[in-house]
Amino acid sequence: MNKLIVLLMVLGLFITSSSNCVYAEISENKGLFHQNVKLYTGDSKDSYLLLFPIEVTQPGRVQLEFKLLKPDQERYLKAVEKAHQGKVKDPVFRWSLVDSRFFDQKKPMQPSKFQQWVNEFNNYNPVEYVAGDGIRGLVRAAKQTLDFVFGKNNKQKKEAPVYLHASTNSVRFPDTPENHITVGRMRHDIDFKELSETQGMYFLVLENFTQLAPELEVKVSFPGTQYQVDKVFLLPRDLGITALDIRAESVYVEVQNLGEGRLTEDLYVRKGQDALTLILALNGKSWGGATLAGLDPDRKLMEPGARVGYTFKVPVPENADVKVGLVLPKFADANAANNEKQARFMAPKMMMTPAVQR
Repeated sequence: MNKLIVLLMVLGLFITSSSNCVYAEISENKGLFHQNVKLYTGDSKDSYLLLFPIEVTQPGRVQLEFKLLKPDQERYLKAVEKAHQGKVKDPVFRWSLVDSRFFDQKKPMQPSKFQQWVNEFNNYNPVEYVAGDGIRGLVRAAKQTLDFVFGKNNKQKKEAPVYLHASTNSVRFPDTPENHITVGRMRHDIDFKELSETQGMYFLVLENFTQLAPELEVKVSFPGTQYQVDKVFLLPRDLGITALDIRAESVYVEVQNLGEGRLTEDLYVRKGQDALTLILALNGKSWGGATLAGLDPDRKLMEPGARVGYTFKVPVPENADVKVGLVLPKFADANAANNEKQARFMAPKMMMTPAVQR
């Protein structure tokens, strides 16, 4: 009996700690898709469809929100009313979260193929994204799968397949209270078992069945590192130089993320004239520099408040004018005043100690 009580206590502690871990993961989501998206017109026979890749890297909660921007609310409500009255077969809109098994119903797609989707989305253009030769076939297959899943042209609705994790037809209007969580929002919790089955490859599917052409604010928070955010939603970002230490054989510089916003991976992979770079000049002449990837290979500066140090190995002449600066092309820096530091290097005086005669 005592062993049973101990076992139950251990299980209780395990469940409690597991629950806390889940909530910790939820509160620490770093993956974010926050975009303004336009859905072009569709109809009941051929919906307008968009697919967005979501790369999940650990267990946690995916939270999704859909908000109409500048909506023709009256037309929308009329369309919804017709759908409810059965005058039209399909909903106005439909949002779904699926994993990559969605495309062949058997196994996840090849990671290289999924990564291609992620990379192509970084250069997202709505018309090319849907109409491009490389994607047209997948979109057609996706529509056929959705027709099957939601029972279109069939009297009997199908049982939800394993690759469909959430779906809704609702949106939020701008005047919807923020705490009204039942409208235009959905969520899905991913555990270790599901993550192993899906290999973290998910897609957000947006469909429009109407002649409405709405603009949507779509926000998806998820456990991952993928970060695609429209400029209008970015928090202020600020890279600054916070320390400069000059020695005879080196120059040490400290750079800090002083802004509220995170840095994103695309900033680290820039090259050439577009690269974010820390540069060093001695007596007005450029000595060299380090790109953001070279300065911060571990991506520490992605997080607000983080700082990294970098050392230039260079002989510094006595009385030299030393200047370091951040060159930040195509980067909205909130405070350019902290992008440079300058000092004159004065070699320490040698103290001569007289010999003591005995």
